[in-house]
Amino acid sequence: MHARYPHRLVLFSMLLLAVNAFSQQGINTQIVAKRSYGMYLAKQWPELIVYGDSVLKLGFDYYYIRMRMGIAYFELKKYRIAEEHFKKAIAFNASEDLAFEYLYFIYIYTDRFEESRKLSARFSKPLKLKLKTDSLPVVDCVALEVGTKTSASIYVPNALFAQLGLGHYVKNKFSVFHSYSYYGQQNEYWKVNQNQYYIGANFPLRNKWMLSGAFSVLGRNTQTYSGTSLVGQLTALTSVDTYNYIESLSLKKNFEYFDASIGTTILWLDSVSQFQHNASLTYYPLANNKLGIGSIVYLHTLDNYSSVNLAYVPFVSFKATNRLSFSGSYLYNSGNNIAEWNGFLVNNSPDLTTDRLTLNTSWTLNKHVDLSATYQYENKYNAYINSYQYNSFFIGLKFKP
Repeated sequence: MHARYPHRLVLFSMLLLAVNAFSQQGINTQIVAKRSYGMYLAKQWPELIVYGDSVLKLGFDYYYIRMRMGIAYFELKKYRIAEEHFKKAIAFNASEDLAFEYLYFIYIYTDRFEESRKLSARFSKPLKLKLKTDSLPVVDCVALEVGTKTSASIYVPNALFAQLGLGHYVKNKFSVFHSYSYYGQQNEYWKVNQNQYYIGANFPLRNKWMLSGAFSVLGRNTQTYSGTSLVGQLTALTSVDTYNYIESLSLKKNFEYFDASIGTTILWLDSVSQFQHNASLTYYPLANNKLGIGSIVYLHTLDNYSSVNLAYVPFVSFKATNRLSFSGSYLYNSGNNIAEWNGFLVNNSPDLTTDRLTLNTSWTLNKHVDLSATYQYENKYNAYINSYQYNSFFIGLKFKP
């Protein structure tokens, strides 16, 4: 047995040496409290973390050691690790406000706003007054985005896009986002107007789980022309109205260095039904949301899984400052177009998007206004004109009460 597991002997020996060393020093709760408090006062955060980990392994687990380790990780901006320590501190003593306050800001700094609102229901009255959580607005944001898609093909016209969105909370328990978007495109032969209504909700669950659901309806009018009248107006040959529906459900789990999610989206497009399944993984090497690297994988089919296609979206996000952030992604796709972001982005076109580069930047102008800019380079395929490209530019404003 010893020959097969030498590493276990080494670890066991190291543990015995550590226990013996602590025993020789007469370690007890008072000594742990004194030493950890001294490191806390001196702001020796890395040393406090190492010391805290060692005494936790020896069974010295109580409110103050968890608070000091949580604060140490928080000061080092490792918010995703600090979270668990503050939760443990609350489990030891839920009557103190400080752990709740730190945990609240961890959720804010890691963009988990639904969880911050849900946590605020447990605040004491003084803490609610201090953080003004009793007066948080029901409406979370109003968003406006406009843009254009510029075609590189003489056979494909440019397109216009506009979107208006509204986000709000329901009794601070979950969030809801509504949006209306318009997409228009026309040339001398045809004209397309598409209107989409989207509603999505995020429900924070226990143990760092988030359940999200969404529904969209798309109304599209397509007209083809036979020519021009005597006064130069286009004469419609046919006008067809269609309605399409998208349903989506996803589940996400937060870990110290990762976010993982799975989801399913069903698209009822014209006369076909498309089924999508997706999984994503995001790695946060700094244990906060400053840098995120990940990928989404989509499996999609039109024929009840007789054949399946894959799409991949690797992405990266970076917060340069508290006010300025950048993100980029690249879509690789085959088979058919897909719906992204829980059905929020629907590529309802007969032309296949084979790949697409997206670059985005966002500025927080002040506590009430965010400004964003997005550029996309998109490769499309049409059976009649083969490949062509879009260059797209979008500008967005988000107003926060």
